[in-house]
Amino acid sequence: MIDVSIVIINYNTSLLTYNCVVSIMETTPMEISYEIIVVDNASKKEDFLDLQQKLDALHNDKIRLIRSRINTGFASGNMFGVQFASGNYLAFINNDVELTADSFTPLFQYFDAHPDTGVMGIQPVFADKRTQVAFGHFDTFSNRFFGYWLYEKLNPTKAKRHKVYTEPVQTDYVVGSFMLFKAAHFNAIGGFDTNIFLYFEEMDICKRLLNHNLKTIFFPSIDYVHINGASTNLGYTKKIELKISHLYIVRKNHGFFSYALLKAFFILIFLFKSIFNPKHFRLLFKLIALGPPMASSIRHQQKIQP
Repeated sequence: MIDVSIVIINYNTSLLTYNCVVSIMETTPMEISYEIIVVDNASKKEDFLDLQQKLDALHNDKIRLIRSRINTGFASGNMFGVQFASGNYLAFINNDVELTADSFTPLFQYFDAHPDTGVMGIQPVFADKRTQVAFGHFDTFSNRFFGYWLYEKLNPTKAKRHKVYTEPVQTDYVVGSFMLFKAAHFNAIGGFDTNIFLYFEEMDICKRLLNHNLKTIFFPSIDYVHINGASTNLGYTKKIELKISHLYIVRKNHGFFSYALLKAFFILIFLFKSIFNPKHFRLLFKLIALGPPMASSIRHQQKIQP
């Protein structure tokens, strides 16, 4: 069995995916055995063929390109790739990421020393090295109502999102652009929730790991460049999809009462916003109409590609 299976999703961004793969090849030590599973999530034919050509030119038998004929979203796309994985560890890396250093050896060592670790993340940065938020808190009504700053003040045991850390720290969840799991733990909880098309997958899976007494750890001493949102350009549709996923995982993981409070909170916010900007009526209507319903997800707008 190899050390780590790395799953990357491509969706009409072949150059980003290629650069991500090259960065993995350049920074991963020779003593680590790995495979890179690239899932093309029903990109346009020309983008897929361009990616295929670029990856073939690398002449690396550790790279496997698999094409899905329908865009199944982040969770399902990764779960499709997992079916071909054989590593002791599973790494899920966004294609708009470029690794800058060995991002596996220190994390493997931490996992070995701390068997109750379920998933680890490292520090995302912009191209100019400015740091990005690397982790967050489970979303409920309380932290949305109070705001993250006051929520952290009221919960002093919580890791602070904007504090500079030099040692690993337990968090509620790490951002989904780089997540490293022990494969046995990931498999035992069923992996990502494929009901979610986009957004909040990391919050959901980290909560389910915690339910199994497995910790989420932020490892601050390794960073990687993350071009935020480069593979997603959905406009206002993104706001609707965010709320669909957000309310779904809150109801699933925290119960109907938290869900109902959070939904009412969002309705009030977008009712107020709609007064000044009528475009928000679209999301307000979706929120009032059942939640918004999963049927409103862009999952149901996808077409099967040749």
